[in-house]
Amino acid sequence: MFGTFPIRINLTKSMKTRRLILSLGLALAGFAGLQAQTHKCATHDIWETKALRDPSMIERKQQSDLAIQNWISSHPQADETAAVITIPVVVHVVYKNQTENISDAQIYSQIDVLNQDFRLLNPDSLDNTHPFWSVTADAEIEFCLASIDPNGNATTGITRTSTTHNTFQNLNIDDIKFTSAGGKDNWDPTQYLNLWVCDLGNQLYGYATFPSDLAVDPNYDGVVINYNSFGTVGAVVAPGDQGRTGSHEIGHWLDLSHIWGDQICGDDLVADTEPAEDANYGCFTFPFNANNNCGSGVNGEMYMNYMDYTDDACMAMFTAGQKARMRAALNGDRSALLSSAGCSGATGVRDLAGNPTISLYPNPSNGMVTVETRNFTPRQATISVTNALGVEVMRYDAVHAFPYSMDLSKLPSDLYFVRLAAGNQLLTQKVVVTH
Repeated sequence: MFGTFPIRINLTKSMKTRRLILSLGLALAGFAGLQAQTHKCATHDIWETKALRDPSMIERKQQSDLAIQNWISSHPQADETAAVITIPVVVHVVYKNQTENISDAQIYSQIDVLNQDFRLLNPDSLDNTHPFWSVTADAEIEFCLASIDPNGNATTGITRTSTTHNTFQNLNIDDIKFTSAGGKDNWDPTQYLNLWVCDLGNQLYGYATFPSDLAVDPNYDGVVINYNSFGTVGAVVAPGDQGRTGSHEIGHWLDLSHIWGDQICGDDLVADTEPAEDANYGCFTFPFNANNNCGSGVNGEMYMNYMDYTDDACMAMFTAGQKARMRAALNGDRSALLSSAGCSGATGVRDLAGNPTISLYPNPSNGMVTVETRNFTPRQATISVTNALGVEVMRYDAVHAFPYSMDLSKLPSDLYFVRLAAGNQLLTQKVVVTH
């Protein structure tokens, strides 16, 4: 749903402030008991509680929303010319016991889900005959565990911190973000997406910060997810066992709102999401709540959208309008990420310098891929293909001539990394296989 944007912004400050202060007062009164109920996401509630203490957050959010809409309006062809954006991720595991100290495999499974969901490679995506398929979008955003830390050292992109906290919740929930408070300090949030994993207690799945607060409160920036709602293996518990809390919260981190606009028949500032009456829980049969009180059409509410509260197994899509907002945020408040070297390592330095480089085409591909190089002429090289979990799925040894053709047609549709190694040289490039 998308309301007339200037009307939303041009309400007088006094009108907006009185209205929001009233809702913030209710939020502050109720936040201490927020997690006593089944509440999947606390992003909006935490933001409102903080805005009561710091009303300047309200104006910053309004300005950020206006800048995003202006960017979208001034880039009408952005979807056609978009390049894939890769965001470096660091996962901070903060644990009291070994169950909370989740495995590397569980972390890898979450990164895999993100790369599927944000690239429209998820196996459960809508069928192309579904009425909402026409607005379903590949956000062209990918995620990689950081290979270089803020000091320039090699890293796995994972930190582990033991804590004395039984849970991080209620008014002490942000302790997770500070080493001095029993959590873990974030890495430079202009260069990395910080994901904290911990015990949030009482059925809260996660929460995130909005881009509008990055410049003023950088130490708080990032996403926090309950250890049993992170990824698809290990300690996960249904219905939050498919990694969709990560997709949902990173949507907030890239300035998406809940599809019901956090109020009855609210506005999420996206034109192609159906008007929703409120949050939806569980799973539904399509169509759900057709011709609702908010003005949805015969196809009803978009309960399968990642920005609703439905079960993980029933989430399946972002829309083109949501893609536009996320990419606008990455060209606005979060634009420093576009030049981050967090996932580059030595390969990235060489690629940025233009010498040597590797290119793959066609990309995306139905399986037949050509590897082309520039300023790279080894007598013998190895090409390895790994999936998003880092597992090698194909290998070519003793390659000595380029262009070189690879047959990836037997691999499932997914995102893969092609690594070309010879001596001390290593080049990496991504390829999407789709059938």
